[in-house]
Amino acid sequence: MTGRKTGILERDSLYIALMGMIVIAFCGRLLFTDQIIRASDVITQFIWGAKAVKEQSLLQYLQSFPSIFQAGWDNLSDGGRTLEGGWNAIGLLFHRYLIQHFFPFPASIAWLAVLAMCWGAAGMFLYCRLIGLGRFGAFTAGLLFVLCTENASLINAGHIQKLEAICWAPWVFFYLEKALRSGRLFHYALTALMLAVQFFHMHWQISFYTCLATGAYWCFYVGGQYLAERNNYFGTFRKDLLLAIILVALFFSTIAMSFAPLVSWSQQSERGDAVTSGAGGSSATNSGRGIGYEEGMSWSLPPEEILSFFVPGLFGYSRQEGGDVPAPGQVYYWGRMRFTQTNDYLGLLPWFLIPLPLIFRRDRYTWFFTFLMAATLIMALGKYTFVYRFMFEYLPAFSKFRVPKMILFLFAFGAAVQAGRGIDILAEGSAERKKLARWVAWCGGLVVLVGLLWVGMRFGGEIVAARMGEYLAAPTRYQSGSQLIDERYGFMLREGTISFAIGVLYLALFFAWFRKLLPGKALLPLLVILLLGDLWRVNDRFFVVTPPPQMNGKAARNDIVEFLRPRIDHYRMQPLNDENAHYYADNGFANISAYVTISERRYKQFLDTFGMMSTMPDIMNLKYLVMRSGDYEAQKGTLAAKYLPVFSSTTGSVVLENRMVLPKAWLVPSVAVVTEPLQRLGIMANAVDFKPEQVALVESPPPLRMESYQSSAFTAAGKADVRVYEPNLIVVEAQAVKNCLLVIGEKYYRWWNAKVDGKPAEIYPVDHILRGVYLTPGSHKVEFVFDPLPFKIGKWLTLLSFAFYAVLLGREWLTKRVKGEG
Repeated sequence: MTGRKTGILERDSLYIALMGMIVIAFCGRLLFTDQIIRASDVITQFIWGAKAVKEQSLLQYLQSFPSIFQAGWDNLSDGGRTLEGGWNAIGLLFHRYLIQHFFPFPASIAWLAVLAMCWGAAGMFLYCRLIGLGRFGAFTAGLLFVLCTENASLINAGHIQKLEAICWAPWVFFYLEKALRSGRLFHYALTALMLAVQFFHMHWQISFYTCLATGAYWCFYVGGQYLAERNNYFGTFRKDLLLAIILVALFFSTIAMSFAPLVSWSQQSERGDAVTSGAGGSSATNSGRGIGYEEGMSWSLPPEEILSFFVPGLFGYSRQEGGDVPAPGQVYYWGRMRFTQTNDYLGLLPWFLIPLPLIFRRDRYTWFFTFLMAATLIMALGKYTFVYRFMFEYLPAFSKFRVPKMILFLFAFGAAVQAGRGIDILAEGSAERKKLARWVAWCGGLVVLVGLLWVGMRFGGEIVAARMGEYLAAPTRYQSGSQLIDERYGFMLREGTISFAIGVLYLALFFAWFRKLLPGKALLPLLVILLLGDLWRVNDRFFVVTPPPQMNGKAARNDIVEFLRPRIDHYRMQPLNDENAHYYADNGFANISAYVTISERRYKQFLDTFGMMSTMPDIMNLKYLVMRSGDYEAQKGTLAAKYLPVFSSTTGSVVLENRMVLPKAWLVPSVAVVTEPLQRLGIMANAVDFKPEQVALVESPPPLRMESYQSSAFTAAGKADVRVYEPNLIVVEAQAVKNCLLVIGEKYYRWWNAKVDGKPAEIYPVDHILRGVYLTPGSHKVEFVFDPLPFKIGKWLTLLSFAFYAVLLGREWLTKRVKGEG
């Protein structure tokens, strides 16, 4: 007897392939173009990295693999910076290289996000199938999760890696569910691996929230098992607990090459704890744990914006920071968050379907995902409830992050699963009619509520203006004036009308199906089509592209590059016009300030007090400025005392040379101990008699006897010459005629090590941000090497974890092979 042949509609692969095609078609505007996503993160940062990957051959990529296991210092951007190797693990994600290299540039950036969405949809489909959903319910859940505006609109903000990380969450739950069912180490290890791969996409807040959800999922399972088995469960519980501990340990060991250096780096970043000196002096600033409360509560979801789950344009749409003046009928976000580039809409369909599992399937999954949605919504409210504040102040890691509403990707995950289960119930067609009648009544009530919301806006304009007038009238960079209130109010009414009309369409379909006027086989596709149309009308506002900047090195190389190339040496330059500092870094020119998300705390303090006419540019080796000619003429009276125009560009800019710039290394005979950070910064920014080539500001008493500072009796301490200047290695030869402090115009950072004449020497923070080494009289060879210990330790833990995975996978393959032969 032969088994029945599986029909094409009964193959999971068909639904996964169809989801992929729909997602690609949905995002086609971003993919099949020679333009790029119009987002500041893409234009100022991501595109340059994508360009480098595009230009790297497969052989070069493979040859660069050893460098993944070496921490590096970037000496070109932001005065020199590092993540201590914490970013390196992203190079292990081979698929990212293949996408960026082989897909057309610059659309390859969008392909990274969209193919990740296809992967996330597939993971959601397989997870839903694993927990018992039918194919169409799992199909709907997969599409909803990745195409809901909550997730898809992240493209608008250029948050490519955030979206990539989110799309690994379904795979974490897929393997965790397998682990809980099988009780096997193999599946627990795969869960840890999925969490680690998500972490390697370098969005730590998404990974942190996924870990919290994973822990809650495990606790729900254990709690359910205990309630079902009571005293008989304790033996099994010990095994489950041991495997969970192994999962956690394996996860941390796998991400160690990223996690260990990032923890070290965060302690010196603006979001970390106090920045301590290498000499045991006082901290640069101790502002408590992590970022401040107000910063940490940034982008809390205002309670009234929960209504945008039903009327997505209620508070306008994304503020396109780099875009054009709004077209007629376009209103940018005007709500209470400081600004937003995304939207939280899930479509109306989930709100009709979510009650179905609560009515018909009250199992572990229904209760968990109901809890997940409720908990994440409360957390997303951030500063508007006591819950997140408590966690921010008392629980580990919360004080390191901002944007509480970022956790709503888990809200979307829970809603997608519940909606898929709702579709499954409708597909079965065997639900009790009396309960179905109650559900249809719920659907009618929901439509009535949306209608009442529209009526309230239509006839309660004065109430809306009284409660939200401050925000309704707030100008954007593109819109201002009294007409702005009318535009926003009219937009609210239009959006309310559209949402009500869509709700009525859904209600009509449900009512027709309930009255058996519409067969279930027709209902389900119609629901998905309507869902896709509903989501598209909103996402269309966020899929915005723009021509890319000139990326061809030879074509883009302006006459400023040609002028500076033979002159800049080890000095720095800074564009003060519209040009991107990354453009000049791409040409090998170091800058003092480029767009970075998070900087070291010391350096941020330095830039916050930076003055062009102070000594601050001099000690950072800032030799050249690029300004618009008109701006220079307007400021010439101030700048002329220090900056000399040396080149006029055909681009309309002028190059200024700092005549007081200090060399890369110099010897200082005197020091002044100043323990207070603000006092040090104030001296450098404002003291006209401060001469950094004669006296250095230090944070602890010197180990050598130094001259007292008297500017009138100043005599040089000797000279210093830079012999080697590489990102991770600087070699200086110094001839000192007296006890002195060798200062180099490079950032102080904890994991730079020094040797003087081959013997280890301590590096001291100098002038708040620089590094220095004390020298005795004589000739010395001073080597500075960047070699962070946390990365070295983490690297070996990660490699050991990979070896463990290899053994597990090999053992699994052998076991299956033996069983197959048997």
